[in-house]
Amino acid sequence: MPVNYSELAPGDEISSRTLILDEDSVDRYAAAVADPNVVHNADGMRMVPPMAIAALSLGGVINDLEIPGGTVHASQELVFPRAVPVGSTLECTAKLAQNSIRGEWRFMVVDLRVTNKVVGGVAGEGDAEVMTGRSTIMLPADA
Repeated sequence: MPVNYSELAPGDEISSRTLILDEDSVDRYAAAVADPNVVHNADGMRMVPPMAIAALSLGGVINDLEIPGGTVHASQELVFPRAVPVGSTLECTAKLAQNSIRGEWRFMVVDLRVTNKVVGGVAGEGDAEVMTGRSTIMLPADA
């Protein structure tokens, strides 16, 4: 059933996904963006490129909202307070902050939050915020 965007209200959780960033998924991201750089932390653990986290979490929102063609990703502001080692399990949630119409466009502002279920490769350390952000999506008002 298609999403009725006019029924979405600020505060609604519009996406919730779990991502496992294993070697294969990180390699596929790096190949897709032609990034040959591999970064390791001081302990020799391979780290996930921060923009891979952003792309995969926002991709979940776009899929969950069934965003149509003709959509414009107008802006995004992202903060990455912690590095993420490859092999991490991330919980990605998105809540609608604004849903308004201006002229022929619907502006949807989405707040993103990503937490790492295993910090630094050590189980039991609790959830740690690894990305927060806000993204503005513009789509035709009649969509």
